[in-house]
Amino acid sequence: MKRISTLAVLIGFVISICGVWPVYAQQDDSESGTAGQSEQASESEGEALKKLEDIVVTEKGGIQGIYVEPGETTINIDDYSAIGDKSNIQDMLKTQAIFDFRGDTDLVPDDDTMTMRGFSSDRFVMAVDGLTVQKTGGRKSSHIVDYSLLSPLPIEKIEIIAGPHSALYDSKSIGGTVNIVTQAPRRRDSLVPDVRLSTSYSSYNTQNHKLNVNGAIDMVTYAFDAQKNTTDGYLRYNETDIETYSGSLGLLLPYEGYVNVSASRSDIDRQVAVVNTGDDYDSSYPEVTDSSWEPYQDPTWDKEAWSYKLNYLQNLPIGHLTLGAYKSMENRNRDYDDWVDDDDHSLGTERTYWKTNWRQKGGKIQDIYKWSDSHETTVGFDMVKMYDGEDLDERINKKAGYLQHQWTITPYLETKLGVRYEDVKIWVSNSYIDYLPEWVERNWDQWVPKTYTTLKMDSFADWLRDTSFSLGISKIWHAPDYHGVYNGQGRPSGVWLDPEHGIGYDFVLNRRLWRDISLMVDYSFYQIKDYIVANRSYYEDKENYSDYKINLEEVYRHGIELCLGGHLFEDLSFYVTYAWQKFDNQGDEPAGVTELDDEAEHRVTAGLRYQLFEKTALKLDYYYQSEETQENSEEIGEDENGDPIYSYYQVDNPSYNLFNFAVEQTLFQEKWHVKDARLQFFIKNLFDEEYFDSRGYPATDRTFGVNLSFRM
Repeated sequence: MKRISTLAVLIGFVISICGVWPVYAQQDDSESGTAGQSEQASESEGEALKKLEDIVVTEKGGIQGIYVEPGETTINIDDYSAIGDKSNIQDMLKTQAIFDFRGDTDLVPDDDTMTMRGFSSDRFVMAVDGLTVQKTGGRKSSHIVDYSLLSPLPIEKIEIIAGPHSALYDSKSIGGTVNIVTQAPRRRDSLVPDVRLSTSYSSYNTQNHKLNVNGAIDMVTYAFDAQKNTTDGYLRYNETDIETYSGSLGLLLPYEGYVNVSASRSDIDRQVAVVNTGDDYDSSYPEVTDSSWEPYQDPTWDKEAWSYKLNYLQNLPIGHLTLGAYKSMENRNRDYDDWVDDDDHSLGTERTYWKTNWRQKGGKIQDIYKWSDSHETTVGFDMVKMYDGEDLDERINKKAGYLQHQWTITPYLETKLGVRYEDVKIWVSNSYIDYLPEWVERNWDQWVPKTYTTLKMDSFADWLRDTSFSLGISKIWHAPDYHGVYNGQGRPSGVWLDPEHGIGYDFVLNRRLWRDISLMVDYSFYQIKDYIVANRSYYEDKENYSDYKINLEEVYRHGIELCLGGHLFEDLSFYVTYAWQKFDNQGDEPAGVTELDDEAEHRVTAGLRYQLFEKTALKLDYYYQSEETQENSEEIGEDENGDPIYSYYQVDNPSYNLFNFAVEQTLFQEKWHVKDARLQFFIKNLFDEEYFDSRGYPATDRTFGVNLSFRM
């Protein structure tokens, strides 16, 4: 309670500072006109001023392309000014301090590389067009969200909802929700398709080439997307080659509607970093001492993935109706060489193959009905079935219905009231508990209410203009629906586990300070009972594994998030985000200490964008992360029964400071058939900071690159 009081005082102090900072509103039309005449303002400057006025009205603000509103942050891809290309979704999420990058390399995207508010992929939602990305996961890694499959999408914007306050998404959204909105089919005035191309090359032979083609013939729309991403890697034996192709065909419907079908295929080849030390040391690469793999083993972790999707949208008398359905498949092959006989290397090596299959199919139907300007109701249903293993056994079946009502009570007070009903069924594989069958079925269901209320303070006092307070209070409920939890390392932990449950609070201040410079401060508090953690260092039941994974009695999470950004001058914009978090176990379980202290407490991100000349822009990004400890596991072989043997180890990573810098030149706006041609030179890790990746290996040093993008 003492810590809570301290945080409350801190938040009160920040609010007080904001309160005494007067809001400098835009001048009235006559003043603007006089100033414009005296300065001989150009038409483009007038358009910029209009944008600032729009921001005031909509309460959006921040650096170009990043818009902050009560309860949601949006990254608009076309507007966002990135360092390097925009084809790696990880890089865009890393601009927000609530995300912690935990990948083995930042040169190419990979599986489950991000945490949100300290929660990994099994406790926050990644969605595409409102459909949660689902997979049973597990099998020598978490394997829930593969960002290399998301990055090639024709992304229009990224919506970030912090906290568990939306009834529209899966109940695992404890940390929040990231919804990727893709470009919708639309009518075109010309038969000539819109073509966008981005190509980049940087250190370690890292290449990224992305092509998007969109067109329409009368009412029929089509699209084709391709991306190739390769790198030799910073570490020894760490090459990656990613190829993704997708296409879609759509039909425009009356009432601003469409139906669209799409398919994609990805082929991913990955090597796994090996030991680089001792007699076999290669000076071309950094020293690595802790890898479980030796160079002779030639370890690879390749993947093939397919997906098929259907999207439908139409504005009907019954409301704004949307429907989405999908089927996706992923295979991942873990192959490596090993000695035929550990005691007699003269017999040579043999190749070991381990193939994992995942299949998913699901759908969602949703209707948004606007009763009046003050009332809007959203109702929907979603479901998913997930399969894995050699025989593709059904492992998870989830069904949910939800209802959310948005009510503008007064022009200054609005609330969202929602409830989600979720039914979760899992099948736990069991080869250890003699008195239970081979497959143990578990089933849970729960009603999960959600609320988010915003009070605009404009009417209270002049100095409170463009200021709002928001309060989110929502139930937390999350069943053990991830393979790494209910069947991690093959143990039948899911037989014994209960769902996590509790309540999450967010208290949010939004305030426009000056021009379009806005501030957001968010204090969050979670109280979660039966929080699931690994207990492998302390478990005693070697026969039934009833305590291999356990429910902690109660866990508190405290968090503070800050976002500040906008234009200091017309040609100079900035953003700063800060996140602090602390997990506290309220019980006496030893695992409650070791499993909750692996997240960095402090993270800072910042950026500057300066339009040096009419066609020349300078860009600078900054990242800070405090020290963190990570628990890792890696499969290193099999025992005499064919069961996997795992290596467990702890990585203590010190704090680090990173700077990225770029110069972007607009070559021309339009020439021949080419438009918006831009050339960018960039340096990442500008000052060659020494830091470490999620496995404790040396992270990428200073890299240089160039990016060319244009459209036709």
